[in-house]
Formats: sequence, C-alpha cells, structure tokens
Amino acid sequence: MDASAELHGRTILVTGANAGIGYWCVEQLAVRGARVILGCRSPERARLAVDAVRSQAPQADLGILPLDLGSLTSVAEAASGIDERLDAVVCNAGVKAAQRDARTSDGLDLMVGTNFLGHFALIAQLTHALAEDARVVAVGSLAHRFAPIAPATLSDPWRGSSLRQYGRSKAALMAFAFELDRRWADSPRMAVCAHPGYAVDPLTPPRPGAVETPGILRALASMTRGVVQGKDGGALPIVHAATGPDVVSGDYWGPSGALEFRGTPARVTVSDEVHSPANGSSLWSAAEKITGVPFPT
Repeated sequence: MDASAELHGRTILVTGANAGIGYWCVEQLAVRGARVILGCRSPERARLAVDAVRSQAPQADLGILPLDLGSLTSVAEAASGIDERLDAVVCNAGVKAAQRDARTSDGLDLMVGTNFLGHFALIAQLTHALAEDARVVAVGSLAHRFAPIAPATLSDPWRGSSLRQYGRSKAALMAFAFELDRRWADSPRMAVCAHPGYAVDPLTPPRPGAVETPGILRALASMTRGVVQGKDGGALPIVHAATGPDVVSGDYWGPSGALEFRGTPARVTVSDEVHSPANGSSLWSAAEKITGVPFPT
C-alpha cells in the first residue's frame, strides 16, 4: 500500500496542533493520507502550520478548527461546529508552565482548566461526531507521577510548583481516559493514553513557521541525541495510539528506550493512582460539576 494513502478516509482532530508534538502528529498523520483537523487557539498560527505540513505533503487534506481549551465557551462552539465524522481525537493541547494565580477565562486554574477540564468538556460535546469505532487519545506525560490528582480540590488555587501542577493536570487527563475506557467497555470505541518521552525542539527537524530553532542550539543539543529525541520522535507513540492496529482500549504508549525518554513506540506502565477506578470515578464527577458539562456515555 502507498504510505501516503494508508490512512485515507480517516478524519482525526488534533488539539494544540500548530506547534510542538501536536504539529508533528498532524504532519505524520497527513503524510499517511488522513484528513487532519487542526484545533488551535490562533487561526493565524494554524495556517502557518498548514503551510508547513503542505511543504512536506502538498496534497494534505487539512482543516482548521478555532479552539481555546481554556474557554468553555470556545470548547462548546468548536464542538458544535464539527459536522463530519471523527475517527480519532488527539487531546494534546496543554499549558506547560504558569504562575500560581493564572486562570482560564472561566476562572479555573490555567493548567488543570486547559489541559484536563477543557478536553473533558470537548470530548463530552463531541460524542455526536465520534465514529462507532473512534479513538480518544489522551497525551500524557512522564510528569504524571509528580503530583496527586486529588479530584476534590481540582478547582482550588494551587500552592505547589508549576511542574507539579503540570504533572497533576496530565495525570487528571490520563485518569479521565482510563475512566472513559471503563465506561466504553461495551463499545467498539477506544480511549487510550500516550506520552512523547523527553522530546526537545533543538533535535527536531526545521519547519518554517512551525519549528524554528537557532543553529547554535541545534549544534549544542546534538550531543544529547543518544538520551533524548526531537518532537518528531515524540509524536510517534501518540500517532501509533491513534492509528496502530495493535492498540487496544485502555493502553498506554510511550518510547521504548531507557526511562521512556526516547525510542520506538511501546506499551508502557502508568501509576496506580492514575489507573485507579475510584479516582477515575471521583474525577469524572468533579469534572462534570466544575465544567457544568454532562458526559453522555
């Protein structure tokens, strides 16, 4: 089969698609023939990403969906604007660092509100568009082990480090996916998790408008290639989770190498807290209450 047509007929939404891991998910999926919808806060940056993808795959079938995961109004508008079948949704968009008092437009903690609650509300309102065998892929992180989820305090002000709050937001997103897997147990739909390992921009191939790193940084980073990888490599486990024929619901995929920093896609292990049915159920109830969005399952 021609690799450029391998995913022809499939439509996949990627959030946070104009840069980083999200951009590379889009390019890798488009090169293989999928129609990819770029869910992005900035339409201008999304258009630059589209141009970059088409520099590699001129016939790429791409669409742009204005989407700010930090605004529940934007999430609702984006979900209602989808009028085509989605074979997969890659929940990638995320805030990686923020001040303790940073908030979404709805007054929620910026990282938890964007990285987890925005995606929860999005998937809840996209069920009308999901194919019968659709996949939801939660992009997790090695940082999910850094902080407890604590569902009862999701909307409380955060007093710890930014890194720990990032880890908590990713842990919550992953726990949501595992709970969704349990609730979809009698459905052909899948909910899975994946993480990119330790992926950095200086080891990533350049793409005008999407990936631009000074040459000196690339030269310095080249010495670390045996330990970490570029974001193109980091996207591979996520793309595999969204499309691989050997993926089963409830899986967690990441790099196969030491410490899961780099390597080919492989099944990896997740913390007991994130995989806990009790935590998943409590988190689900808290998310519905905070967002005001009921989840039809």
